[in-house]
Amino acid sequence: MRRVTTIAALFLLTLASCSSSDSSSGSEPSATYHGGSCTYDGPSEFDGTSTVTFVVVNDSDTTEVGFSVWKIPEGVTSEEVLEKGILSSQPQGTQFQDEPWLGIVSPPTIIGTAFEFSVTFEEEGQHGIVCFDLSTETESGADHVTMFNVTS
Repeated sequence: MRRVTTIAALFLLTLASCSSSDSSSGSEPSATYHGGSCTYDGPSEFDGTSTVTFVVVNDSDTTEVGFSVWKIPEGVTSEEVLEKGILSSQPQGTQFQDEPWLGIVSPPTIIGTAFEFSVTFEEEGQHGIVCFDLSTETESGADHVTMFNVTS
């Protein structure tokens, strides 16, 4: 009887530790690409100079999907980014090497697997997490963005 009680107690402790680790990982902002759309679950505002870990998932049928976080010029909308592409939405003369992007995950090769990357915000203003599908035939590469603000 004592052995059964000990095993039951260990089992319950194991379940409790699993559920607490799951709830803490759910507090990180996340983005999921569904094939034709991208959803974001996270805050609409972050503190400046903070480091944030984003969890991203490719839940589509293509492996040519990536995720990045960009500083987005004030006034640029999500619709404009989808229509023109993230590169065309940057200020005139901005080169990719000028680092308008803050964090990028190379295209996932395993569909449905969660990836994490961290970004340290150094500038205030409008930012966005971008899901991009490089397999599409559109000029923009189907760049979907959800905007958020970084404040000091």
